[in-house]
Formats: sequence, structure tokens, C-alpha cells
Amino acid sequence: MKRQWLITALLLVAALNIYLLAFIGKQDQGTRDSLTDLSPDEIEQIEIRRGSERIVFRRMGGEWQLTEPLAGPAHPERITELRALAILQPLASYPTQEVDEERYGVLDPEITVVINNRLIAFGRLNEANGRRYVLVEDRLLLISNTVYPILNLPVERFLANDGT
Repeated sequence: MKRQWLITALLLVAALNIYLLAFIGKQDQGTRDSLTDLSPDEIEQIEIRRGSERIVFRRMGGEWQLTEPLAGPAHPERITELRALAILQPLASYPTQEVDEERYGVLDPEITVVINNRLIAFGRLNEANGRRYVLVEDRLLLISNTVYPILNLPVERFLANDGT
């Protein structure tokens, strides 16, 4: 039963991220605030850092490959979800000089994502609203927590032939 709920939750997250990639990505870059200044088509490399573990994806000849710590074609849905992170719109934004970054867990994050050299540090969950704090450059942002479970998947789940 738990496995069925997990699969259902992952499918809902995938659907949300596909929506974000398809529709929000069409908006004019200059008129919206997103996590990065990149469009999904500009992304060439994505790196997930979980402590000492690194999971690296590279676009090679138009296809996405998982290159570290395993090698092989990347799971298309996972790549879509990770690329959508670049254009995710924050729900709130706080200048870092006005907040205690340590309190929000972004100074020593458990997970960071690097998209084309743009670092996104994932901080604590806001228990009151279920949103997650992230640090991007000099901005502390509050975002939907939908991508965080994907970032915690076992590395094998990022391969195209992971069985899902």
C-alpha cells in the first residue's frame, strides 16, 4: 500500500513539473521571478549534491546522460522535473541581509542542486505551510516542496531503465 502511495505521489509531482516546464517556461523571462535566469532549453548540466554524494547529469548530443556516480541514459521524467526547478516560481522572497540564514537551514544544507553553475541550497521545511526554504545567490526563497522528495531518490531511480 505504501508503495502505491509513493508511486501516486511521484506521478503527481511529475505531472506538476511537466506543467511547469510546458507552460511557465513559455512566459517572458524578464517578467517573472524564478529560481534561476535559465530557461530549461539552456541547461547543459545538473548536479545534485547530498553530503559527499554527487549525482551528475549532462546533455550530450541532445540526450541527457547520468554520468556520476553511475553512467547511462537519464530517466526522461526525472530530467524534466530537475529542469523545471530552474523556472520554479518562489512563493515568497526575503533579502538575505534581513534574515538569519542558519535558522532556515541554508548555510549547511543537506542537499544542493547546481544547474549550469547556479547553486540552489535546500534548507528546512516550514512546518506551518509545508513549503521549503532555498538559498539562491543572495535571495532566501520559499518554494513548494514537490521537488525535494525527487532529490532524495536512490541514484538508480535516475536511470532510464529504473523499472518505472
